[in-house]
Amino acid sequence: MQRNGAVADKADQLDQLPEFKIPEPLRVDQNELCRALEHAAFAGGKTGAAARKLLKVLQPHLLKEETDLLQILGLLMPLSRGQITPAMRQISTRTEHLKARMFEIVREHAEIIEAAHKLLHAARAERKLALATFTEHLMLRAWTDEVVFYPTAILIGEYLKLRFQEDAKPVEV
Repeated sequence: MQRNGAVADKADQLDQLPEFKIPEPLRVDQNELCRALEHAAFAGGKTGAAARKLLKVLQPHLLKEETDLLQILGLLMPLSRGQITPAMRQISTRTEHLKARMFEIVREHAEIIEAAHKLLHAARAERKLALATFTEHLMLRAWTDEVVFYPTAILIGEYLKLRFQEDAKPVEV
């Protein structure tokens, strides 16, 4: 998957901080999705054409998702251990941006699902069952993003906003 220069640089800088590491299972899943889809794009036939169309809408979305979502989810483990660092102050700004982009994200997911449906139909018609299963997994991942991962990232931002407000309150004597 090709990474946009400015977005990739910012993602890489944040990903160097331990608290902003993309959770390994999500990184592996994201990489597997990309590899399988890139492989399918070279399959030829209707599945290859459908896979290339899906890649066209999916790749830019996944790149944004790395910084807008996955790095924030990397905070789950440190936060569950009560580890809050000064670098986490920026999260509420990032999650406010994420909330503002939710309409766009849902629209992108609709485009991805539409393209995935075309790939699914082509894979079934050409009896490429592994590709059909992969496509179903991709569709489930988009749904999981919307109903689990994005709300979790927003909740992390709200939690940190409250924690940092609490730290800033003057002590009453």
